Amino acid sequence: MKFAYVDESGGKDQSDIFVMAGVLIDAYRLPKNTAIFDNMIGTFLARHPKLRDELKTKKVLDGSDGWSAIDAEERKRFVGEICDLAEKCSKVFAIGLSFTNFEKALAGGYEQPFGKSYWLGAALYVAGLIQQKMQKASRNKGLTVLICDDNKHEMQNLSDALYKADPWFDPLYQRRRGRTGWRSVPAGERFDHIVNTAFAIKSQHSSFIQVADTVAYVHRRHLELNTGKESWPGEKSYIAELVARLPRPEKLGVQPGGLCVEFYRTARHGEWNL
Repeated sequence: MKFAYVDESGGKDQSDIFVMAGVLIDAYRLPKNTAIFDNMIGTFLARHPKLRDELKTKKVLDGSDGWSAIDAEERKRFVGEICDLAEKCSKVFAIGLSFTNFEKALAGGYEQPFGKSYWLGAALYVAGLIQQKMQKASRNKGLTVLICDDNKHEMQNLSDALYKADPWFDPLYQRRRGRTGWRSVPAGERFDHIVNTAFAIKSQHSSFIQVADTVAYVHRRHLELNTGKESWPGEKSYIAELVARLPRPEKLGVQPGGLCVEFYRTARHGEWNL
């Protein structure tokens, strides 16, 4: 069994880019690595008791909300250590959207079953990508528990969507039939590697949700800095270094196309490869 911890970074009030990332880890590796992350985060916060018990990577690196009281190099080193540990123990499933392109996709007649919600659309893509990769695991070893940073407005919608398992998402995880054909997806196999539903948790209650926050923010900021200005000297090269230290996000790869795939191709940020 696997556990996938999902968090997002970005909003229309911040930039044109929204990234959602799922950090997936094997159940047998979870206790050991949770303890490592808990100890690392706890030790860092214990040295700075006046700061909050929840880490938001953007605020840590930018020095906002009191984080400027800590030396910038110490903050950068700490975030780098999170990335290194994530690379050693997890896989990343993610998508980078452009709000501008998402609006174009909404107007494109793709019949998406999640309305105008970019959060829900991104979450279902991440779930579909996990389904595609994990359904290949033998003896149910790919069954995955999906755990999201609590979003009171959208979590019920995500749970309902996974339960209904609209066939619109089939192209994300259809399997090959021979060299050129594609096997239809029986109703009982849609999202069947996502265990029951999606679960919500407060970020301060799970170190791996905070790892997912780091992964999502680093990829979002990397896309932003390709065309935007640095917030502090050396930020662009530092963020690029972090991206290189993280697990490479899983890709959709070969698939049969269709409205679903075309929607996400349209909605994605131009530099994000599905």
